[in-house]
Amino acid sequence: MRILAAAVLMLATLGCRQARHPHPELTVEEPSRLKSAIEATNPADEEQLLEGFYDPDPGGWRWTGQQFTVSLGVPEELRGKEARIECELWIPEAGWTDLAKLTMTAQTADRTLGQWRAAKPGAQTAVFAVPAALTEEDAILVDFVLDRSIPPRGEETRRLGVVATKFRLVAAGR
Repeated sequence: MRILAAAVLMLATLGCRQARHPHPELTVEEPSRLKSAIEATNPADEEQLLEGFYDPDPGGWRWTGQQFTVSLGVPEELRGKEARIECELWIPEAGWTDLAKLTMTAQTADRTLGQWRAAKPGAQTAVFAVPAALTEEDAILVDFVLDRSIPPRGEETRRLGVVATKFRLVAAGR
């Protein structure tokens, strides 16, 4: 009886060490339908905006919080190869006082992909190198962390990060 109890405990412990699935609603049996390029305001891509995104504003903007997570599919041509994540974003001039020299860190469950620093307000692209070991799966789950945000003011109750536009997983040499 003790052996059976020990075996059950060991199996339960092993189950707790599983890595996060690239999309929480998909099961292992389902083929990946995740895109390698998504738009933050496209309703068809919303299932890949996992955490930290506010609903789109009436003007079509989609703000992030100070931390946000996306899942990007790995296309067959990138499987097992070095790649990069391109994050298109916009920092409004009105928010630059709070976001000046903002640093964005991209990370997966077990490694930091890099940091990017905003030099000015406006449209820009943050780029992060992805090692080949992370493109061996069907998808990559990426957490973005900002070192600062715009605090709530007046009628605005949200803590705002950046306006996210697009996320892409592309070949490293592109």
